[in-house]
Amino acid sequence: MAQTKIWPVTDHLARCVRYVMNPDKTQGGRLVSGVNLFIPFCDWQSPTSQMRKTKERFGKPGGRLAYHLEQSFKEGEVTPELAHKIGVELARELFGGRYEVVVATHVDKVHIHNHILLNSVSFADGKKFHQPNSFYENHIRKVSDALCQKYGLSIIKEAEPSRYESYPAQHHREPQASPTVHSAMYEDIDRAVGAARDMEGFYHILTEMGYRVKRDTAHPAIAPEGHGFFRLYKFKRGYTEEDIRRRIEEKSKAHAPSKVYGAWNNQKEFHFYQVRFTRYFARRLTMRSLRATYLHYRYLLRSVQRQTYPRYPSIDLRKEAAKLNRYSAQARLLAREKIDTQEDLQSFQKLLDEKIHTLNKKKWYLKRTLKKDITDEERQALKKQIEELEKQVRPLYRERFLCADIRKRSGVVDAETRREKVAARERLAQERGHTWTQRQKQ
Repeated sequence: MAQTKIWPVTDHLARCVRYVMNPDKTQGGRLVSGVNLFIPFCDWQSPTSQMRKTKERFGKPGGRLAYHLEQSFKEGEVTPELAHKIGVELARELFGGRYEVVVATHVDKVHIHNHILLNSVSFADGKKFHQPNSFYENHIRKVSDALCQKYGLSIIKEAEPSRYESYPAQHHREPQASPTVHSAMYEDIDRAVGAARDMEGFYHILTEMGYRVKRDTAHPAIAPEGHGFFRLYKFKRGYTEEDIRRRIEEKSKAHAPSKVYGAWNNQKEFHFYQVRFTRYFARRLTMRSLRATYLHYRYLLRSVQRQTYPRYPSIDLRKEAAKLNRYSAQARLLAREKIDTQEDLQSFQKLLDEKIHTLNKKKWYLKRTLKKDITDEERQALKKQIEELEKQVRPLYRERFLCADIRKRSGVVDAETRREKVAARERLAQERGHTWTQRQKQ
């Protein structure tokens, strides 16, 4: 039985080679072999130099330097020589035609295991090794199991399905429990496909939405505002580049392109909402108290939700709009209790803790009395009192949670509000300058 796993090496290639070829772990270097490499006895510097020369020859010295594959055998099931033979055959089967590989068998632990170190750059054509999600299941594990069966070793049976979902399963399932980066990008792609006439127009619309587009690589990728790049070929069915091109081609040419964002019937209506929103942000709520900040942020998210936002909202703002009810409750709490500073918030939290402690103490005494020998009428009366106390303490717990969330996220709320306020002022200044320029021309 052999267990396998693989991970990338991003730094210290020489240190990794030296660890793999450690003579104290490989019977003095006897259990070390090279595939497409010349390895002198116990000399870890030579294979390191050969790998580096391959990288320099093709101009790819950085990034992922190597891949480290480990193959572990069941205790007492295999000899060091057989384990090393299986490791060499595994390396030749998987990488022998294109990559330089160091194979070393470690016997310093109760379970014998192979270390297979793969140079990330091919000596044949200079292409870097690419490990898609399916490579492990379809290649590494299958070849390893086949070699174990060939030499009479046991193999691992199919594991029971995990109750935890993988990352793609979480973000590609339908429907989504709450907005995610992937679900928001899929909505944006749908809008762009509905408005585009070809792929050039599709990428141009994504750029207007605030996306960064990278098309000069082997796999096109897009990056929403505030996030890194996502490769289109990894998206679910219907959202890869080939599927997007097919959807655009199948779309009827006579069909009028849909609007990218918003519910405006014409440019005049959009301009009306833009001016109202911008002037509100630029002129109203200038005080920077905690209460005003949350009122301001609630208005911002409500505008995103109602599509009266003057520009295309970022994914983060759309995800925050899903939490609007919580922010509204927090804003109402701050306004009702007139909480303007962090000190006011801390004082209110202490008051809540005292009230909760007092009510819980009364409940504890009543529950203690229930355990005594009392009549049924008295028992029913005590239960009603306990229920009444629970009704009183429940909203206090909710308010305490809201206060804790305010303390945790007040910095993020303030930063988002400031950023949008500055952007609104800049838009208002540009609009005034444009109007002034038109008047001067007239």
